[in-house]
Amino acid sequence: MKHKVTVTVVTEKKGLFGTKKVREQKTIWVDGKTYREMQRQKKKETDPGPLTFEEMLLYDEIFDD
Repeated sequence: MKHKVTVTVVTEKKGLFGTKKVREQKTIWVDGKTYREMQRQKKKETDPGPLTFEEMLLYDEIFDD
């Protein structure tokens, strides 16, 4: 099964003051396996993971439970 995905691609463009890096959004078609891998990677990047002990102590002090 094919999926339509919008991705951000960094390209270099020539300008008046030399080359610069520009982010462009492009739409690509990917197969099911690649789509699932992209979704897993996206979820992994946004998942903050469990709290550390220091963060728990900080929240405890802030909310004064």
